[in-house]
Amino acid sequence: MSKRTGAAVLLLGMIWMSCGSTGSVNIRVQKAAAVDMPGVHTIAIVDFKGPEGSGSQIATMVQSKLMETGHFNIMEREKISALLSEQNLGMTGIVDPSTAAEIGAMLGVDAMIFGEVTAYKIEPDKQVSKKVKEKQFTGKYKTVTKKDKNGKQKTVKEKIYEDVWVTKSYWVRQGNVDVNFRVVNVKTGALLAAHSDSESYDSQEGKSEYSLLNSTQSNLEPPGKILSDLAEKVCRRFVFMISPHVVSEQRVIESGKEGIARGKKLAEAGLWPEAMEAWRKSAKNFPKEPASFYNLGLAYEVQGDLDQAEELYKEALSLKSKDLYMQALARIRKSKADRARLEQQLENR
Repeated sequence: MSKRTGAAVLLLGMIWMSCGSTGSVNIRVQKAAAVDMPGVHTIAIVDFKGPEGSGSQIATMVQSKLMETGHFNIMEREKISALLSEQNLGMTGIVDPSTAAEIGAMLGVDAMIFGEVTAYKIEPDKQVSKKVKEKQFTGKYKTVTKKDKNGKQKTVKEKIYEDVWVTKSYWVRQGNVDVNFRVVNVKTGALLAAHSDSESYDSQEGKSEYSLLNSTQSNLEPPGKILSDLAEKVCRRFVFMISPHVVSEQRVIESGKEGIARGKKLAEAGLWPEAMEAWRKSAKNFPKEPASFYNLGLAYEVQGDLDQAEELYKEALSLKSKDLYMQALARIRKSKADRARLEQQLENR
């Protein structure tokens, strides 16, 4: 298989069902890197500058995620450390744009990745007080008439409650990770990529009032996990910037009657050839029904035939001006441009 053919196959790969009742599926899509680095085959990643060992953690995470893409040859960090030790150099703080070319040439790589971790910390936990409304017993009763389980009425006493404002407290944990990334071509000394990124965490975010008020300091997310998760997000975005990569994207299958519904059910079961046949028959029997053409276009998109998908999306849009069809047509045109760039990046690999 050629690299060009491989790019076409990988662009839209295997498909999994997700939320079948709503007609949505997740597909694996290979994306081009945002930054082109032609001629770069082998990369060395040295420890970033950073507090309390964070630079080594970031470098290790970048290496792991770059290896997952399979696009570059990554020099083992143990080998880098051994070679630098021979020159009485360490892994941390030795590389900047002025020294990268010299050290990279010594290591025998095409590019070097380094940088600085400017923040890698968990703030001291703080306690937050909040006034909330609660119902409290007044100490009084009222007489009411109710039916018992046999339907007979009886007189009972009920407690009387009133709304009062009370002060409740809960603990908050916050953290943040900030990293500056650099990629230098060791042959030319040119800066190939520069990226600064940050992620923050706040234990209050996304939590209901009930959840917050019933939490304790002991059940907050552990600091180590918080920092690791934040670093993972930052490193993943950087790696995706410099390397082709695979992401999961959601697509919507249109609902409908007869052949459209049958094809949708087949597609959700992963039986795409049978689904396509059902939608072809539906399009032939009901040529004014846009869902048949849209779904058929989606099937071709899943298979990687973007030209055919574009024609079918255009047909669906001509029958009905629907946001879903407009978005699909815009997406497929962008995908075609991305594919061309991806193929070029794979050729330059």
